[in-house]
Amino acid sequence: MWLDYDPRRERARGDQRFMQEYVLALGANLGDREYYIGQAIEAIRTSCGPIQRQSRLLETEAMGAADRPFLNGALVIQSTLEPESLLTRLLAIEQSLGRTRTLRWGNRTIDLDIILWKDAHGNFPSVKTPTLTIPHPEMHKRLFVLGPVAEVAGDWRHAELQETVAELLKEKQKSG
Repeated sequence: MWLDYDPRRERARGDQRFMQEYVLALGANLGDREYYIGQAIEAIRTSCGPIQRQSRLLETEAMGAADRPFLNGALVIQSTLEPESLLTRLLAIEQSLGRTRTLRWGNRTIDLDIILWKDAHGNFPSVKTPTLTIPHPEMHKRLFVLGPVAEVAGDWRHAELQETVAELLKEKQKSG
């Protein structure tokens, strides 16, 4: 299902867009959480692009409508995909792993979010469309996102707040 992405083909073409990088957040709180995260990572690797860095998994308390603890982590990937195309692939991966969207912030087998984007020029652009906002609009409010993201991309800048992820994490840890 995920065989349409071939990074060798992209590099062979000399495609400069290949150097785009994304920080993705992963979370799961239903079933075998490690299994679902592992399956999502493999699907991301084969359909979106190579994984550059991967955080440790962090267990966090349930929040919102969820009633079970989460495992959370983060990845940095390289990809030729533009943000909207990457989002489409991530949503397809979620669906293939049994994700159903019934309650906002409810239980889920897998949750995949684009947190930050570094373009081919090394900039950290913002994206605002009806279906996608980068930087993720809640990232700076959530320790379960900031911790894993700081582990893999602590020096990346939030495009609107103009602070690094490490700085945002430190501020959030102080304020609670």
